[in-house]
Amino acid sequence: MKKALFFIIIQLLFYQNVFAELTIRINRAEIGTLPIMISIENDSKRFLSKEIKNIIENDLYSSGYFNVLDSSNVKSNLKKKSTQYALWTLAETNYFLKAKIYKENNKEFIKFDLFDVIKKDIMISYKINLRDDNNIRKIAHTISNVVFESITGIKGVFDTKIAYISTGKISKKKIYKLHVADIDGFNAVAIYKSTKQLMSPTWSPDNSRIAYVSFENYRPEIYIQTLATGKRIKLLKGDRSSSAPAWSPDGKYMAYTSSVKGNLEIFIYNFFTKSNKRITNSIGIDTEAEWHPKTNKIFFTSDRSGKPHIYTKSIKSGKAKRLTFEGSYNADVNVSSDGKYLSLVHNNGKGHRIAIFSLKDKYLKIITDGRLDEAPSFAPNSKMVLYASKKLHKGILVATSNDGRIRKEIEIVGEDAREPVWSN
Repeated sequence: MKKALFFIIIQLLFYQNVFAELTIRINRAEIGTLPIMISIENDSKRFLSKEIKNIIENDLYSSGYFNVLDSSNVKSNLKKKSTQYALWTLAETNYFLKAKIYKENNKEFIKFDLFDVIKKDIMISYKINLRDDNNIRKIAHTISNVVFESITGIKGVFDTKIAYISTGKISKKKIYKLHVADIDGFNAVAIYKSTKQLMSPTWSPDNSRIAYVSFENYRPEIYIQTLATGKRIKLLKGDRSSSAPAWSPDGKYMAYTSSVKGNLEIFIYNFFTKSNKRITNSIGIDTEAEWHPKTNKIFFTSDRSGKPHIYTKSIKSGKAKRLTFEGSYNADVNVSSDGKYLSLVHNNGKGHRIAIFSLKDKYLKIITDGRLDEAPSFAPNSKMVLYASKKLHKGILVATSNDGRIRKEIEIVGEDAREPVWSN
């Protein structure tokens, strides 16, 4: 299979102005991709057309759906439409994105038209007000989302966020950091740092808060941090352990794991009544709960059958039902936003790999080929999975499409990255 390799190195600003070098490698199949050209004219003091163009090109290329062609030698301002479409057809592109930055009544705008070259028609025209509080990357990602959804019919996720844990050393002391970043690796910020272990980050449904586990009191405890203010609160009072947090789709509850007489069970915390309800009761370990987005069911990992497998259960009543039977290990489940698929860590004797399980067909498909892959997290449009892996004994983050068309590696120089989670 013919493949293209795209490689960039970027500098990212981290918490307290500490810089870390981030390496991104994109390996993807060219077969079946849609050719597109992009042209953006004019600059303003705050917005450079070249920078916006580069961001959009990277977004569309990294999606795995598009082959971005060079538009520098192709005229895109011909007045006669038939001649213009003929020229684009000769350049072998199916789509042409034409944009221009301009001023109107002392206000700045960017207007773009997306042309379907084959049908010889404008698919969409769009205008964005470039206000003073606009971020150039936000503007570019918004354009990418409009283009992506207009052509593919799939909701774009270029303006979403990821969270992940990294570990490194400062003065020979191990430091854990909880990061929030754009999905293309830019604007990464460490929102919390500790010399004690951090793990299991998860986004609130409105993406305003992140819950995670901290060992700062020498036991696992769930903390919730508001991104806008940095304020942290502990989920449970007292010295009770808690781990594996999972928000309910409406944000009113949180599933978590706690120990009962030395055995791990799943509980649900009610934010309104500040009460706890025990959900599981078995002789095995029950942990890593995830909510179905449209029903009152949870999915979780349990070894009640002797080995770790995925189970499902109503939060109201009834018995747990085992879902996975293939392999010797199935754990760390994540549910797609449409509620149709589970991503999970699977082992069939060849190492820990990421697999996708169809809830309708009960079919399990392995989508990675590593040996230490973990912590899968679906993109909001359910078309990609973000997970952690190992490369030369170093922790990296990887995003892959469900069909394997693209593999995107994110590596922090000097630090290990793990436990990524995609925002909603």
